[in-house]
Amino acid sequence: MKSPSIKNILFYGTDTLSTAVLSKIHTNGYNISAVTKHSKSPVYQFCQRNGVPVDVFRKSELPFGRSSSDFAGCLGVVASFGHMIPGKVIRSMSHGFVNIHPSLVPKYQGAAPLPHTLLNGDKKYGVTVLEALPRSFDQGRILHQSNFDIPTSMSGSEFWNYTADNMADVTHAFLRDPSRSTPRSQDLSISSPAPRISKLQLKTLSRVCPHVQTADQIFNISRCLDLYNLSIVVSWQGKTLKLLSITPINDPHLRELARTRLRSGQFVMWDGVIVVKCADDTVLGVSRMVLPFKPIISAAQFYRDHCSGRVEKVFRMEYSSSELDSLASPQKVQTCR
Repeated sequence: MKSPSIKNILFYGTDTLSTAVLSKIHTNGYNISAVTKHSKSPVYQFCQRNGVPVDVFRKSELPFGRSSSDFAGCLGVVASFGHMIPGKVIRSMSHGFVNIHPSLVPKYQGAAPLPHTLLNGDKKYGVTVLEALPRSFDQGRILHQSNFDIPTSMSGSEFWNYTADNMADVTHAFLRDPSRSTPRSQDLSISSPAPRISKLQLKTLSRVCPHVQTADQIFNISRCLDLYNLSIVVSWQGKTLKLLSITPINDPHLRELARTRLRSGQFVMWDGVIVVKCADDTVLGVSRMVLPFKPIISAAQFYRDHCSGRVEKVFRMEYSSSELDSLASPQKVQTCR
């Protein structure tokens, strides 16, 4: 970057990840103008509350009806915006244009790095500050990169908030002196895409089958779905049951119990948790669930009220043979491409 004394920032963003970054920049006294996708976005609402000039994105125009010369002395910053920044906007920023991306690029370039991070069960991830380039997504030179651990107990929604804080902190660290960054090119030969996940793909992901999916795979899917406020679903007694608060169980005693006494999909009650045998003799714990048109109940209440006597205690899902083959393939389950 050209100067450590940047004061003027043109910011592009839309969601709560963007808002966390914008709030951090605003708190540190920069002169900000913002562009967002629509007037109902979290970024637009933040700007209205805090007196930040804001414009709605139009592909064919420079923001605020300005000319290129009006952006002299300005740095462009984009974070979780959802549109490609027009080349004429990027070229108008005399201090350059940077992209705050929540992955360790070239890993997970694209619109949905966080869902793919969780689907793949990654233990670490990061936030990258990279050059924004015309007509390309997430392929500019890396200016700054920070690594973070992903706690195994963290839900999808908690991971989203954790990432918002990390993106804000990394942006602040970079802006304190952009000139100190040493740009380095990405090795695009090892890049991995993170495309947006469609509603149909999310629906397919949510229909898990313990007979062919491991506890870790189901847990990873549940964390991804939580980003979208969705839940794992299984079939039980002809009803669709949502499973909440799930986690893999690594207790040797319970895994041996499942291996010797349960078949895949079958479950038992153990210390207030429903224990489900999954593929490869793995074990999943479920502590809350939802029956159709009913409130959330604990696993203990579900078991007490619905699983007495000779009721078959098996979670299942009816799939065609081709769908079962797809679910059994780790690459299909984990990448959702």
